[in-house]
Amino acid sequence: MHEIFNLRGLASILIGLVAMAFEVGAAKPEKEVLIRYGDVVVTGADYRAELATVPEQYRANVDASGERIHQLLDKIFVYRVLAQEAREQGLDQNPLIQQRAKLEVEEILGKARLRQLREQALADNPDFEALARERYQANTEQYQLPEQVKVSHILIKAEERSEEEAKQLVEKVRKLALTEEKPFAELAVEYSEDSSVKRNKGDLGFIARGNTVKPFEEAAFALQQPGDLSPVVKSRFGFHIIRLEERQPARTQSFEQVKDKLVQQAQQTYLNKVVQTHLNQIRNAEGIQMNRKAWQNLKQGSPGQRSPEATPASNSGD
Repeated sequence: MHEIFNLRGLASILIGLVAMAFEVGAAKPEKEVLIRYGDVVVTGADYRAELATVPEQYRANVDASGERIHQLLDKIFVYRVLAQEAREQGLDQNPLIQQRAKLEVEEILGKARLRQLREQALADNPDFEALARERYQANTEQYQLPEQVKVSHILIKAEERSEEEAKQLVEKVRKLALTEEKPFAELAVEYSEDSSVKRNKGDLGFIARGNTVKPFEEAAFALQQPGDLSPVVKSRFGFHIIRLEERQPARTQSFEQVKDKLVQQAQQTYLNKVVQTHLNQIRNAEGIQMNRKAWQNLKQGSPGQRSPEATPASNSGD
């Protein structure tokens, strides 16, 4: 029994079975048996049903990962064996468990209905690009980008040396940078004590006002031409030499630049409205009767109320 539950040892077998079951041209893969243990059987249909509970954007990653396929199959198998044990113990006759099972089925069906509503709404082929363009034209101020500068820097810290020593070193490095005998990126790799220098070679990319500490910001935005070097700048991080790579003036993004994002937002807003309209119709339908007096008895601690979980299922028939 211990070996049956140790599915890690069977991972490669399970992954191979799934691959065979779902390969192109496989006959009726949904009925393919992936795991069998006594009366317990896990099929391709079970796998696909469990996969459907994974958010859609992640499903392809699961299907492409042997480890994740194994995890899903492990979950299905173990819970199926546990469910069989629960039935043998009579837990399926517990009224609370029966009611919870009914509610879960209804929730699954309800979510399927909402998904169907969304699919039906999309089948009408709304012009989301037109809706996105309307939103863009009505709110162009939202798509303005501030002035930005692209900069590189070299940082010399004063933590493990005196401030005077740090100043002398940073001035030395600045003089080397002014000679342009070595590219600034090489000097950054050689001298900079910024923890990110191995990854970015001193390149900080574009920054806007408010994105960095004030002394650094003021020096960076004072630079005018690409290639200009700042004087030595002191901040709470240490001493900097800043090199301007590029300036971008404040500008408004074009519709094409933001179209994909706006189309996605328009689609989501449209689908949310479709779903909310339908839910409001349900909630506001005529003939709904609400026993609010009975609702009060549901409050925790109300006299005469007892949690169903505190009451074991009775097999006496009383």
